[in-house]
Amino acid sequence: MKKGKIFATVVYFIFTFGIGIVFALTLPGYFATFTIPAEVITEALQNSDFVTGIVLTEPIGFYREPVLDCKFEEGGGMVLFETVSEYYDRDAAEGGETAANGLQHGMLYKAYEGYVYGVSDRYQVFSQANNGTALYVTDTGGTEKKLPLLDYDSNGDDKADGISNYEQSGFILLEIRALDVSSVRSIRLTDKNGETAFTAETSHDLTFESAFFNCFGDIEEYNGWVAAGSKSGITDEESTALINSRNKYVENVMAALQKTQGCAVTAQSEEYKAAADTVNRRANTKAIPFVIIYFVAIYIIADFLLGYHFIIRFFKWFLFKVCKIPHKEKKTPKEEVFGHDYFSTVTLKLDLAEVPEFNGSVEIKYTREGEEAKFTLLKADGYAATLRLKAGIYVNPFIDIDRSYAPLDLPENLEVEGYQMEKVVKIVKREE
Repeated sequence: MKKGKIFATVVYFIFTFGIGIVFALTLPGYFATFTIPAEVITEALQNSDFVTGIVLTEPIGFYREPVLDCKFEEGGGMVLFETVSEYYDRDAAEGGETAANGLQHGMLYKAYEGYVYGVSDRYQVFSQANNGTALYVTDTGGTEKKLPLLDYDSNGDDKADGISNYEQSGFILLEIRALDVSSVRSIRLTDKNGETAFTAETSHDLTFESAFFNCFGDIEEYNGWVAAGSKSGITDEESTALINSRNKYVENVMAALQKTQGCAVTAQSEEYKAAADTVNRRANTKAIPFVIIYFVAIYIIADFLLGYHFIIRFFKWFLFKVCKIPHKEKKTPKEEVFGHDYFSTVTLKLDLAEVPEFNGSVEIKYTREGEEAKFTLLKADGYAATLRLKAGIYVNPFIDIDRSYAPLDLPENLEVEGYQMEKVVKIVKREE
């Protein structure tokens, strides 16, 4: 193999294998984060396994019994749980700024969180013009407040047109925060035309007060520590004190949740562990075939473009030797050559008169009755190679040469006859 070809092969495999390793390391995580959880949630909601659905939203903690479990007359329903979650905002985290809703990266908030499910065949929420889809919450005082449901812009006009989870997976994630309303007595959902599609009444007033929420103590104080810790100019001593206060708060919350009946630390719950195992297993199952196909594909490409055509050779061997499929070999009309039971000394030379600058190696191959005759022509040997071959017709010529050059008169059939023979192959420059 020529040095240039070796270099190209090495570069190709380093580059493609590098990409393959990146795929192998990142694809399972990508699927586990962006695609598989929605599939698992959809199945859980279909089976009324609402706890599995809520743990995959990954709140800090939750109360196992829903505070709202409403079934709609035509199928589907709405379910809400008591939860406390940590606010995550990449922009706020990087900039240390407070978001429009008053939260900052790392702060905690109380919420009634859950799903609307089983209504994808009759709840229309997508519209690019004057979309009226929204969530309306009525509090204990009878005041109704509108909360947004739309979360993506399909046409880039800076107006939300639909609900991503609903379009892709058939469910809607609901999150009613204590920062948005003080209490919840009833809920209604409007469609794209602004008309009421579904309503739900709570069995009792939901006021963000319960044994579960009590486990979190003074959330505002904790959020104050988060805000103070993100300010510029804070000393190391002040930062350490704030971190210690936050860690102590977390320890107390975890202990309280574990001691309180019906309360759960999400990450430690059996439902979360089972759901996470399912997500990871499916992510690996989805990623592994892709990675295998990728590595097979890059090998096939390399074998055809840079290699020795092992794949073609394998199929020829399998078809003609194993399966015994008959095939015609190219023959010469000189019948007298066949049947000569003797060996001949065959010399193959290159004529480089037109390409004096050529200094690469050349390999020329022929086959006869499953046997291969391979001439390796090197500059050190004066571009001549000699083999002792049995008399007969050698066919299927193949030449491995720098792609900038080509043989002008490579024999289609190498007729080996006589006790000594010589063939000269002229090499020319390929036209651009």
